[in-house]
Amino acid sequence: MGRMSSEAIEALTPQLDAVEESSGAAALRARSYELLRAARGALVVDVGCGAGRAVAELADQGVRVTGIDVSDQMIALARARWPRGEFRVGDAYALPLENGEAAGYRADKVIHALADPVRALAEARRVVAPGGRIVLCGQD
Repeated sequence: MGRMSSEAIEALTPQLDAVEESSGAAALRARSYELLRAARGALVVDVGCGAGRAVAELADQGVRVTGIDVSDQMIALARARWPRGEFRVGDAYALPLENGEAAGYRADKVIHALADPVRALAEARRVVAPGGRIVLCGQD
């Protein structure tokens, strides 16, 4: 998404909500959480978190989760919607995490939209601990 105006975020939000609330999207999110196999308290990074719904849902399952998005406006929206969530502005190519810090990495509707998905996946491997899981999904 990159830099978007507040007006653009406001216009996009109802569309994002409609997609996220559809039964297919809810089922896909739930399946992505299962595939992560994250233990309670384990750190999962949700890259391209957008408005933060997956962060909130994972946190409700007892997972320690950080949502990352390149758009500071989307992070502001996520924080407003899910005030207990942890959200950071960040880039899929340079995540604000240490090597092996995360037990899981999740990206929904992100990797296929990046200019260099191979570079983003290398970054995912860097931040995920040995034995951790990387889950990529999207209904596109």
